[in-house]
Amino acid sequence: MRAAVGTFPSGVTIVTTRSGGEDVGLTVSAFSSLSLEPAMVVLSVDNGSTSLPYLTVGAPVGISVLAEGQGGLARQFSTRGIDRFAGVDIVRRNREVALIEGAAAWFAGEIVNAFPGGDHTILTVSVADCGTEDDARPLLYQRGRIHDWVADES
Repeated sequence: MRAAVGTFPSGVTIVTTRSGGEDVGLTVSAFSSLSLEPAMVVLSVDNGSTSLPYLTVGAPVGISVLAEGQGGLARQFSTRGIDRFAGVDIVRRNREVALIEGAAAWFAGEIVNAFPGGDHTILTVSVADCGTEDDARPLLYQRGRIHDWVADES
């Protein structure tokens, strides 16, 4: 199953929230658009994630779609036992959630629902605000590896 699903390329996001005045963040590749009206996205978080307990219904959330060259940030936010925000340039928008500076796109909103989904929890997010970085290409994730875009040969 892992090998078959891994052939499908996706983007890489960093999902953030705030708890007790502190930033919490993690790397998530299971992210997708859910609805345009109302504006909603969906993400899935591993049940073993130490950040999952902070991603509750009603919590503010920021989602940064990482851009080419931000692979180091994807690895940093997936590493346990470190200050994941150390040395990271962030911006704050809606509800003061941290968003990654230079990300290809960003979404800010609130968690609306949490559903069990096997070994993951499926979160729906109501999007209050979003934006893109002009001409930025997203970081890619496929077969367990992070990739930048290959030069267009056409």
